[in-house]
Amino acid sequence: MAYSLKDLAWLLEKLQTKGVKGVVVGSTVIDLELRKKQFEDDIDIFVIEPSPLIEEDFYRGLAEEEGWQISYTALGTPKLVAKLPSGEEVVVELYENILDYYIPPEILENAPKKRIGKTEARFIRPEDYIVLKAKAAREADIEDLRIVREYIDEGKLRVDERIIKRDVELLPEDDRGFVVNKLRELGFRV
Repeated sequence: MAYSLKDLAWLLEKLQTKGVKGVVVGSTVIDLELRKKQFEDDIDIFVIEPSPLIEEDFYRGLAEEEGWQISYTALGTPKLVAKLPSGEEVVVELYENILDYYIPPEILENAPKKRIGKTEARFIRPEDYIVLKAKAAREADIEDLRIVREYIDEGKLRVDERIIKRDVELLPEDDRGFVVNKLRELGFRV
């Protein structure tokens, strides 16, 4: 399931032209900061509109029109298996705030736009990714954060710990202490 930067740009442009507005929130954010040209992970998008839960038929129609497959994430939101022009397939998981999956609106609103080829899309910052992974705190999330920490320690990735601290303050009060402890365990100064 390897795909290129060109494939990523094509897919984001395709979703935008079909009316999907969202912010890329997954590991793609880190891969782009590392200036990778090839990607292997799925693409996680926090959808602003149309709602993946309320407008599931929209995504079903989009998949049918494009010849893509559709299934569901662990949270029950739609997941597309998109066929790329290169012949490769990539999984696109569509999320919104539901159950324990919560991204503060301020993080989404402040997500900067990046240009990939001719396509402009919004991506959360690496600092946002770090805080959201610490909040989720599943075993895989902690392992992802260990890898990010290695990139930072090796000088391959730079982060602004002031943004990390700001993001922690945006979380619900009940989550803040837990997230701070997880981040400190991993070597972040918060």
